[in-house]
Amino acid sequence: MKKIMVLAVLIMTLVVSCSYLEEAEKEQRERGVECRYGKRGGLENCRYIN
Repeated sequence: MKKIMVLAVLIMTLVVSCSYLEEAEKEQRERGVECRYGKRGGLENCRYIN
């Protein structure tokens, strides 16, 4: 039972963090900033969109 509870908490944390990241990317797009990420997920560069 304890393992199921831990698993549920981990899944909920993952869902919340993904939602947070999507919201952050949406805000960047609305501000007119575009960022590029590398193959490993590292940030390469950001630029303003005209």
